[in-house]
Amino acid sequence: MKNTMTFMLYMATLASLACTLSGCGPSDGSEELELGRKAYEAHDMKKADKFLRECVELAPENADALLYLARVSLEVGEIAEANKWADKAAAVAGDDVDVKLVAAQAAWHAKDYDKADRGFSSVADDAKLSPELRAQGWTGRGIVEMTREHHHLARIAFLRAIRLNRRDAAAWYHLGLVYRDAFAYYEAALEQFEIFVRLEAAANPRVQKVMRTVIPALKEQIAREAANRPGVSKRDSAASAAALAKADAAFKKGNFRNAREAYHAALSADPLSYPAALGLAKSWAKTDTTKAGRSKAFESYKTACSLRPGAISTFLAAGDLAAKLGYHAQAAEIFSRAVAASPTSIQAIDGLIRAFQRSGGHKADARAYQLYRESIPLKRK
Repeated sequence: MKNTMTFMLYMATLASLACTLSGCGPSDGSEELELGRKAYEAHDMKKADKFLRECVELAPENADALLYLARVSLEVGEIAEANKWADKAAAVAGDDVDVKLVAAQAAWHAKDYDKADRGFSSVADDAKLSPELRAQGWTGRGIVEMTREHHHLARIAFLRAIRLNRRDAAAWYHLGLVYRDAFAYYEAALEQFEIFVRLEAAANPRVQKVMRTVIPALKEQIAREAANRPGVSKRDSAASAAALAKADAAFKKGNFRNAREAYHAALSADPLSYPAALGLAKSWAKTDTTKAGRSKAFESYKTACSLRPGAISTFLAAGDLAAKLGYHAQAAEIFSRAVAASPTSIQAIDGLIRAFQRSGGHKADARAYQLYRESIPLKRK
């Protein structure tokens, strides 16, 4: 009997050893993690959650499984669960960039904006990370500032993300939202959305919405505003062109008063003529240096800016004139639009900073633009 028991124990030991060597020993969760990862990538969140939870039961400190569980919870809208898993992942691997980004995202969904901002900032400000990763951090910060309705801070964050990675589609998309919804810079918004569409895959649902709804609506808005300008319905392009040629000739000869009258006639004939509006502004500046005259020049500059939102030099001239007249709030708006037209224009950024400092109530924005300015390398002469 004793020999029989010894033999059976010996055989059981051999079987256990053979099972271990053949891979059927206690699981470390790696198989469950891989199955969960594949299910997540296949967008089968129910199956992903099942396998990932099994992995965590077997390996409670598996940071990858915890991170994927946070992502799964975000996908299905279980925000409290997402924060729980993200916090556990951070406790295990707090320095991991993916963990920081997902934890910040979960905090944003939970409306803990301070925590979200800290998380995204820790990535955005880490000079050791790649530009692509830092750009994700800046984009996250921008989204937080959008939610807080800090529109200038949001814009700066997205611009900094784009400077780090021009292929960061999310930054372009959200910058478009800020320009459309907060600033009403419709032409600038249209440009951002068109870049976003070129960067993202056509099958992306957000791309489809932007292409089918957002971009057509913006184009319609821009066309509607142009059509609603006074006098547009009676445009006479031929008369405007003739008056413009006469004005240009007079201006070149130094006959600025005659030029002013001809530019005025050209703009009256065609209220959408940018050259006429710009010429009229310059003519007023040449013929009347009183405050009243400079104010009329400024009004013509504003008209020219509205007719060609991408004309950076016109915006800079208009902003400088507004500042000299003491119209600091209007100068801030003009320089802000100049930044939209040329985000790396030091002259535009400096003008905006000065206008904010003088108009009051924008100290935080002025400081943020100053930091943004310092992030732009100066061009060598």
